[in-house]
Amino acid sequence: MITNKLEYQRMYETEQKLWWYLVLHGKVLKQIRKHFNADNREVRILDAACGTGGLLSFLRERGYTNLFGFDYSQHAIDFSSERGLLIGFGDLRNVVAFRPGETFDVICCNDALYFLTDEEIIKALNAFRQRLNPNGILIVNIHAFEAFSGTHDLAVGSSRRFELKQFEVYSRAAGLEMSFNTYWPFVLSLPILLVRQWQKYQIRHEKVQVHEVDSDVKFPGDTINKILKGITKAESWLFRKAPFGSSLFMTMKQS
Repeated sequence: MITNKLEYQRMYETEQKLWWYLVLHGKVLKQIRKHFNADNREVRILDAACGTGGLLSFLRERGYTNLFGFDYSQHAIDFSSERGLLIGFGDLRNVVAFRPGETFDVICCNDALYFLTDEEIIKALNAFRQRLNPNGILIVNIHAFEAFSGTHDLAVGSSRRFELKQFEVYSRAAGLEMSFNTYWPFVLSLPILLVRQWQKYQIRHEKVQVHEVDSDVKFPGDTINKILKGITKAESWLFRKAPFGSSLFMTMKQS
C-alpha cells in the first residue's frame, strides 16, 4: 500500500499524460465499449482503490457520467477530489461498506490487490461479483512476474507479483469467469526486465538506500513518452494476448 504522499503527488501530475497510464486506461475503455453498447455512456462504473482518479477522469472526458470511486488513502481521496470526482473512503478488505446496497455495471481495480493475502483477494473478488449488475464486468490490472520486481515495488509497498494461474484460481473461488486476459507490455518487457534486474543488483549490493527509492512514475519527456505509448498501443493491435509482461490485465464476469 502506498503511504507516501509524494508518490500520490507524482501520480496526480503524470496520470493523464504518462504512456503507461494512457495505455492502461485505453485498455479499460476498450473492454467497456466491447462489452456494452459503445454509445452507452450511462453505465455505472466503480473504480475500487482509485488512486488520484486518473482513470475516472479519463472516462469522464469520454462522456461517461455515472462514475464512482473509493480509496483507503486520504492523500488519494484529496487528489481525486481536486479533479471534481465523486470519491469516498473505502477498503478492499470491506468492499460491502462502500455505498452499501448499490450495484455497478463495471468495477475496476487496478494495481491494488497486491497488498492483500490470497484469502483477502478471493474475498474482495467475491464482493465485487456481488456488487455487479447482471451482465456486469470486473476489470483488474496487477503487477506480474517476480522477475520484474525492483525499486518501484519497494516505493509503492508491493511485496509480491502475480501470474495468470493464480488469478484463475482466485476467480473460480470467487464465482467469476475470466473472459479476457493478457500480459503487457510485451515488446518493452526485455528493457524493463533489464532495468529491474539492475535495480535488484544495486539493492543487494547496497548501492541504493532502500528507504529512499522512488517509483517508476516519472514523465520521460514528450518524445520518449510518445514513442513508448506508440510501441505499446501497436502491440495491442498486433497481439490479442501476450505471453509475458510486467503487468497482467484481466476482464471477468459472473460465472
